[in-house]
Amino acid sequence: MELTTLLFLGFFAAVALLNYTLPRVLRPYCLLAASYLFYCWGANDRLLVPVLVAATLVTWGCGLVIGKCRIGPVRVIFLLLAVFTCVGLLFYYKYWNLLAADILSGTVLQPRTDMVTPLGLGYFTLAALSYTVDVYKRRCKVELNPLHYALFVSFFPTMTTGPIERYPHFRPQIHKSRRFSYTRCAGGAFRMLWGYTKKMVLADNLRQYVAAVYGDISAVGGPNLTAATVLFAVQLYMDFSGCCDIALGAARILGYDLIENFESPFEARTFNDFWRRWHISMTSWFRDYVYFSLGGSRCAPWRHYLNIVIVFVCSGLWHGADWRYLAWGLATGLCAAFGVMTAKARKKLNRFNPLYRMGWFKALWQCLVTNALFCLTLVFFASAIYNTDPFAVYGSLLQGWDGLAGSWAQVSNLIYSSGIDGRLPVVLLFGCFVVFAAEHGGRSVAKWIRQQVWPLRWTLYYGMAAAILFFAAFGQSAFIYQQY
Repeated sequence: MELTTLLFLGFFAAVALLNYTLPRVLRPYCLLAASYLFYCWGANDRLLVPVLVAATLVTWGCGLVIGKCRIGPVRVIFLLLAVFTCVGLLFYYKYWNLLAADILSGTVLQPRTDMVTPLGLGYFTLAALSYTVDVYKRRCKVELNPLHYALFVSFFPTMTTGPIERYPHFRPQIHKSRRFSYTRCAGGAFRMLWGYTKKMVLADNLRQYVAAVYGDISAVGGPNLTAATVLFAVQLYMDFSGCCDIALGAARILGYDLIENFESPFEARTFNDFWRRWHISMTSWFRDYVYFSLGGSRCAPWRHYLNIVIVFVCSGLWHGADWRYLAWGLATGLCAAFGVMTAKARKKLNRFNPLYRMGWFKALWQCLVTNALFCLTLVFFASAIYNTDPFAVYGSLLQGWDGLAGSWAQVSNLIYSSGIDGRLPVVLLFGCFVVFAAEHGGRSVAKWIRQQVWPLRWTLYYGMAAAILFFAAFGQSAFIYQQY
């Protein structure tokens, strides 16, 4: 069941209504049943429910033993059991065919043609691992109720899009079970509307042009490849953050406050700061459970840089079973490590740059360099999604340029021929401007809109509804992270 369908809206409305009609003590179990119903909606996913149920029981049981037992070796054994269970599931369902077909060429392992990856497996494994590790390090209390734990790892608003919750943040909300609040529900509904606009109007329409370019890179030149690479970064942000907005809004209506996943990443002035603002729940997870476990920055410099690279490589592997995701993680990790390595030297050199005496120029230039670096590393990611050769993209970026007018003609002709015509280019340009302006400084749009005068609020409400009605690319694509 996709978040951008009327079916989901009907399903969610029924769940929200039932949730508030039941006594508070029964609401977590209602949401758990709804989560499994959401998961079982697809025929393929339905067959894999026993797998996740078994993994849920195993990780909960391991957490229970870890939390109650005082014998160190026993706690370590059950921690390893939980880790091997989660990593084993991820390896089998996402990386088996990569190893069997691509790396080993079927000599040792045989590829599976009937392999179906369980819905939301990546988010499930990270949530389950964070719980067991937190219990082991005594950062959270052990959960005695297996159904409450099952709700945490399978909460349906976060099942496909995240954010990746932590149990110390989620657990109190299960037991609190808030009353119905018009203000909360209105804020959640606006957040969902904001997310649907970003996803269906902006991201899905931008996808038409990006897919046209990356679908046949041999037929286009550098201007279109450059434009598509930049617009893919915008598309990815609008798609991912939009779906997260839908998830956060839906959860808020149900009485749960999830962690924010984005904080104006395109305003970052360094590459490492960019990744502190992008997919915050994932980057903080790898920081807390991988980076710090490897020693973080409290080690030799070379080891510190290696730890950074390892973290991003792990992130690339988590994203998908394709060598291009691995290459994206490696390229991103090398850039991040180089940024840390040269931070002090660049700070000293910046003092002698006369242009940096103008604060606005310094901020603008650093933002441009950071975003350009992000777009260049993202070529591997885009190539994995659209199944093309990233090195061919890099090799063609500087080819086919024909002055300013000729290059713009190449881009504009392909934009119109890809389906972005009529008033749609103006809508997309204005819509992106409104989104970036409203989210400036990492502010919460739901809080910001409540502070505005009512004519502006309702103009924005009706504007978003009209944009979805008239310009949404219905049926274009699912959440971009569901496509692999």
